[in-house]
Amino acid sequence: MARQKIEKDRKIFEDVFDTPTIRSLETMIAKKKISRIAGVIKSGKEGQVHLGFNQEGEPIIIKIYLIETSSFQKMADYIKGDRRFYNIGTDKRRLVYAWCAKEYRNLMKSYDCGVSVPKPIAFANNVLVMELIDEKDMPAPQLSDTEVENPKKMFAMILEQMKMLYFKANLVHADLSEYNILVKDGKPILIDMGQSVLLKHPMAGKFLERDVRNIVNFFNKKRLNLDPKKILKQFEKKL
Repeated sequence: MARQKIEKDRKIFEDVFDTPTIRSLETMIAKKKISRIAGVIKSGKEGQVHLGFNQEGEPIIIKIYLIETSSFQKMADYIKGDRRFYNIGTDKRRLVYAWCAKEYRNLMKSYDCGVSVPKPIAFANNVLVMELIDEKDMPAPQLSDTEVENPKKMFAMILEQMKMLYFKANLVHADLSEYNILVKDGKPILIDMGQSVLLKHPMAGKFLERDVRNIVNFFNKKRLNLDPKKILKQFEKKL
C-alpha cells in the first residue's frame, strides 16, 4: 500500500519541537485534521516538511515553520505591501504565524481558481497541513530531479499554470524555479507559495520577472532558446 511504502522509506520521527509548535499540532489532532506524524521528507532553515496521516489513514503533508531559525528579513520583504497582513509588526513569532496563514490562503486561492497546487487542508499558527502529491507511492519529485522527455511541452504547461495563477488567482508565485515545481504523471504542480504575492504588491512586477527568468533559464539549458522578454509580454494585461 502507498502509506506503508512511503513510511518505510522515511526515517522515524525524532525531532523535538518547542511548546507552541506542539500545541499547534495538538490543535490539528483535536480538529481531526491529522492523526500522526511519520517522519521528515525535507528539512531546512525555514521549516520542515513531514509525512503525516489523517484520520482515515491517508498520507498528507505537514509543513512546520521553524520560528527560531526562520529569516525575519526574508519573510518581511514578502509580507510588507500585502494588505492582507498589514498589522504584523516586528514580532518574529507573529511574522511566522502570518507567513503560514499566507501560504494557506495563497494555496486556497490558487486551488479554487484551478491552478495545479496541493490542496490545502488546515493551518494553526506555524503548522500547515495539505495534500500529499505522490508519484508511484512516493512523494512526487521536483522538476529539477525529473528527466524531462519533452521540454517544450513541459515549459508550455508550466507557463499555462503561471498564467492561471496570474490572471485567475491574481497572484505571482515570487519564488518559482525548478525546485518549487513537482511533477506528477508528467504534469507540473506548483508548491511553496508562502512567498506568493497579490498583483497589487509593490514588488509583484519584479517578482514576476524573476519567476519568468528562472523558468526560462532552466529550459534554455535544455536547448529551447526562449526569450524571457517575449514570455513576460504575455502577462502585460495586468502589469
